[in-house]
Amino acid sequence: MKILKHQIRIFCLLLQTKFATINRVLTDKSIDFYIWEVCTLLVSGYLMQSFGLSSDYGPFQLGSILASLGLFEMYGNAITLISDIEGERVISYYLTIPTNAITVLSSYVFYYTIINTIITIVAIPIAKIILLDKFILANVAWLQLLLFIVLMNFVCATATLLFSAFIPSIDKVGRIWMRIIFPLWFLGGFNFSWFSVNAKIPWISYFMLLNPITYMTEGIRAALIGQDGNLNFWLCCVVLTITFGVTSILAYKALKKRLDFVG
Repeated sequence: MKILKHQIRIFCLLLQTKFATINRVLTDKSIDFYIWEVCTLLVSGYLMQSFGLSSDYGPFQLGSILASLGLFEMYGNAITLISDIEGERVISYYLTIPTNAITVLSSYVFYYTIINTIITIVAIPIAKIILLDKFILANVAWLQLLLFIVLMNFVCATATLLFSAFIPSIDKVGRIWMRIIFPLWFLGGFNFSWFSVNAKIPWISYFMLLNPITYMTEGIRAALIGQDGNLNFWLCCVVLTITFGVTSILAYKALKKRLDFVG
């Protein structure tokens, strides 16, 4: 019990250190994301209706937007972490303090998750202001939505550590986006649902089931606008939980190899 209390205390101190600049970080990240959100919702919620899309396409796209935040932040956070690994190596210093490596790495995961969760939650009332009566709050399963937002951002946070361990240098960090994040995101249902693809081209929809981003977009839509037309919410939760577990193990092993710390 004494060892556990020590680990929790160190973990809280590490988080406190990371949150020292939260006002600036949160402000910058929020402005960037909300500009994209507003522009996307204006197009999908109003302009696209003039081209024949249904009136509920705006709320549908909102689910895609919320599912995208963690992915977009993954790229920026990986750049920051790789820069640190190649430069000041603050993470290496943290790994030398009297605690275990899991505590140190968990502080990074929780930091990324908390920041992204705050931004994601605030994006919902902004969407209501933009979409007005097109977005019906009574359809939202709030507890499920909150659960899924946190789970989704945990997955993206651990993936940040994994990518940071595998990218060899900062000049190659663009590969994260072009070779991994963008294909998974673009083919993970940002502009369409899994069932719509399954009805038209079934074999492509089966490949989509191998993409964890599919479960992010489908799960958050199920909580946001209702289960109809989306993959089962709890199935999405199970898949993301498994993804989180696998990614956490791989990230730990990869960082241990790169940073050569004692486990």
